Amino acid sequence: MIQNFFSGSAHVMEGFRLLFQPGFRLFVLIPVTVNIALFGLLIMWAKSMFTGWMGYLMGWLPEWLAFMEWFFWLIYLVAIIMVIFYGFVSAANLLAAPFYGYLSELVEERLGNRSGDGAFEWGELVKIIPRTVMREFQKILYYLPRVIALLLLGLVPGLNAIVAVVWIIFSAWMMAIQYLDYPADNNQLSFPDTLTYLRKNRSAALGFGAFTFGLTLIPIVNLITFPAAVCGATAFWVSQQQGRNTSNDICLPNTNTALTKK
Repeated sequence: MIQNFFSGSAHVMEGFRLLFQPGFRLFVLIPVTVNIALFGLLIMWAKSMFTGWMGYLMGWLPEWLAFMEWFFWLIYLVAIIMVIFYGFVSAANLLAAPFYGYLSELVEERLGNRSGDGAFEWGELVKIIPRTVMREFQKILYYLPRVIALLLLGLVPGLNAIVAVVWIIFSAWMMAIQYLDYPADNNQLSFPDTLTYLRKNRSAALGFGAFTFGLTLIPIVNLITFPAAVCGATAFWVSQQQGRNTSNDICLPNTNTALTKK
């Protein structure tokens, strides 16, 4: 289990190596430009709303816990940051979904798991827009009720300290779903089947997701983490498809390893 966890996290670094190979520069420039603009707007909005949010949340604190006000202030701050983070990730991935889906296809070709020459074609990118955007909405519908539940539980004094830990674990799981879904979708694995596949490979998926989540918290680095995570997730998928990871914890989905572009 531990070996699979670290094996999953190692694929994130492989993703950075793949991202900066010739032919992928466009997939760095466009998503990074979008992420900078979106993140700047989100930070300005959150800054203008922060005082009101904290005042509302601290109003939930009963008088007999007033001596721990500093602790709950910190917990609520983490909750606000996480909500902003989820909003940013969802919006950024929704806008960049076609680029990420196509990037995953090109990486899979580069790694020899899909037929093609690995060359960028605008026509291919346009063709996958409806499919990739619809898939993002499926992921949002999966995340949203769970994020709301965690947010509400985080408002309960006494429970919010535990919920803060659950947020971190859920964030790692979310990162695994978000990026490993691109190669799964390209290989015609439905979203429910993708979730089943990830649950069967939970330790490796969480290792990948935890490392990705950690990198998204580092300024500047987080701007290129998203496309690098797509590359790493595709390498993760290919390594399992080609049988390079022989651990008993790894369960391969039943897909064709030489699919042509749809």
